[in-house]
Amino acid sequence: MITSFPVARHRVHTEVDVVAARRAAERLALQEGFPRIAAQEIALVTSELAWNLVRHAGGGEIELGMTSDPVAGPALTIAAIDGAPPIADLETALRDGHTAAGPIPLEERLRRRGLGSGLGAALRLSDRLVQEPLPKGKRIVATRFLVRPR
Repeated sequence: MITSFPVARHRVHTEVDVVAARRAAERLALQEGFPRIAAQEIALVTSELAWNLVRHAGGGEIELGMTSDPVAGPALTIAAIDGAPPIADLETALRDGHTAAGPIPLEERLRRRGLGSGLGAALRLSDRLVQEPLPKGKRIVATRFLVRPR
């Protein structure tokens, strides 16, 4: 990536904040020329990352940005930033029905009101998903290109 700039930051601590960040991501995607379905997928990625901030990190920030890759072209980035330690085993956490510690028991999935597929869904709807350790916490950055690479 050669150029990158933040467009908006949203503090996320409650369900209302998740909805606001999701709507902002969809608006930005449409404004930047993404097709409606892609904008809705970007909104879903934002929602999943924002929910993880609320559920697992006690809150944080969603940063929406635009970037450009010399080969792949323009992209929208969604960064979830929090003060919790990095995910120890991101590869396992990306699997549906798992956390970094392994499979999520069915009873806990029901209590959480979800399938445990948040990060996996975010990965599937993005073109890139990376974790960056910070001095105090982490950033999980999802990138969605305007024209999806094959």
